[in-house]
Amino acid sequence: MSDWFLADDLSGALDAGAAFRAAGRRVRLVEAADDWRPGPEGELVGVNTESRNLAPEEAAARVAATLAHASARGARLVFKKIDSTLRGPVAAELAVVRRHFPGHRLLLCPANPAAGRTVEHGQLLVRGVPVLATEFARDPAAPVREGDLRRLAGADAGLVIPDARDEGDLEAAVTAVAAPPGPWLAVGSGALAGPVARRLAGAEGSSRPQPYPAPGPVLFLGGSAHPLNRTQAERLAAARGLTVIRADPEAPGIALAAGAAQLRSAGAALVLAPEARARPERIRDSIAALGAALIGDHGVRRVFVTGGETARALAARLGLRKLFVAGTIEPGLVLATATSPATGPLLLAVKPGGFGDADTWVRAAAALGGPGRA
Repeated sequence: MSDWFLADDLSGALDAGAAFRAAGRRVRLVEAADDWRPGPEGELVGVNTESRNLAPEEAAARVAATLAHASARGARLVFKKIDSTLRGPVAAELAVVRRHFPGHRLLLCPANPAAGRTVEHGQLLVRGVPVLATEFARDPAAPVREGDLRRLAGADAGLVIPDARDEGDLEAAVTAVAAPPGPWLAVGSGALAGPVARRLAGAEGSSRPQPYPAPGPVLFLGGSAHPLNRTQAERLAAARGLTVIRADPEAPGIALAAGAAQLRSAGAALVLAPEARARPERIRDSIAALGAALIGDHGVRRVFVTGGETARALAARLGLRKLFVAGTIEPGLVLATATSPATGPLLLAVKPGGFGDADTWVRAAAALGGPGRA
């Protein structure tokens, strides 16, 4: 029986996959069921339903179809990744999972203490503030609508919602839910995937690394609306004498020319999406198209992307049908390898918008072999 996990966006799939990779598993990420082909013994498959920004009914249907496909091939679901700030149609997806596994004990915990997301008395907090009072409640694409986990999930005798203020609480929660006889399933953040992965480490397969592309120009794409990314981009630009290019979807040629010039002169380009997010899908697609053009025309084989939707749109434009998780730079910032039919091997670093501190882009650049290396 093969193991798999489920995520609702690409950055989340990478985050969860990195936890299993750290536990010794080879992790392959796919999106379409057609790409879920047999792999090496012990390989863990992560399936991204890309449902974070869908209507609840559509997200539920997509998750239900994926679960049915997995059941038909005899695969065992070992983890369901959700956003650590509860963005997206979490309640709808959770209801489908509970119907599909009626006899399972279900551990629900979105906490990611390293990123400041904790659960206290059933309430999700971000750096001590209720999530509904933070910028995540104003997310232009998938705003948070509920911060009370009991109201979100509904009452159920088999549902466990622990307090989680630190990593030890997450470890203890997994140990407790797995202790009694019978099946169980954990639903939560990438941080919760860590203790789940360590508990299942006995099923490890080959962790043979995928090849990295040769060092060369590095592209940084900031597709997230979270304001932290502007601070991070400006810190990298100041540290290495670069210019932050602010893309305008109404005039993409300007950013494309500026990015090409910066790649030629400095070996790196920093491109940020505009702050105004009235049309997030248009901005996402514009940034992805710009990134694909710079990668294809200027020998870029190492790429940093912030924002799961932007990363997925870029992967689609590059024809990336699967990704292999390579490791973690810091919590939430994950390295992966992939092969594009047009460019060959790529090394990608991807993070959700609200993760990290002011120097996260600098550390990403160092890991990618770019201008952040001292």
